[in-house]
Parts: sequence; C-alpha cells; structure tokens
Amino acid sequence: MTACLLCTRECAPSSTLCKYHLAAKRSVESAYRQWNEAYGGIAWKEYLQKISQNPETGLWAKEVASLLSKEAVE
Repeated sequence: MTACLLCTRECAPSSTLCKYHLAAKRSVESAYRQWNEAYGGIAWKEYLQKISQNPETGLWAKEVASLLSKEAVE
C-alpha cells in the first residue's frame, strides 16, 4: 500500500493522492477557470494562495492547494 502524499490513506489507482485529496485536487483545478474569468486573469500561484486563505475552503482543498503551490513553477 502506498500512502497519500497528504495523509495516511491508501492512494487512489494511478495517483499519489487518496481518493479524497484527488477529488479535492480536481475541484481546485476546475475552479481555477471560473476564478480566472471572474478576476479577469489571475496567476495560478495567486489563486492557490487566495483559496488557501479563504475560510470557506475545505481542509482537503487547502491541503491540496498547499501541495500544488509548492509544485508550481514561477
């Protein structure tokens, strides 16, 4: 069993994340398009920072945003 990069759960097939963090990652990535349109253009890292600081963002999404922010190339 391979553990999720963000928790101790088993990874989803073909992923380094568990099914819950993988679902959160997909949501974070798909919501970027809407944020980008709403802001008239927003950088990926700025978007990740904003959702990480948003009290309405769930814990799994915040964890994923933190991981993606570390992986993002400026």
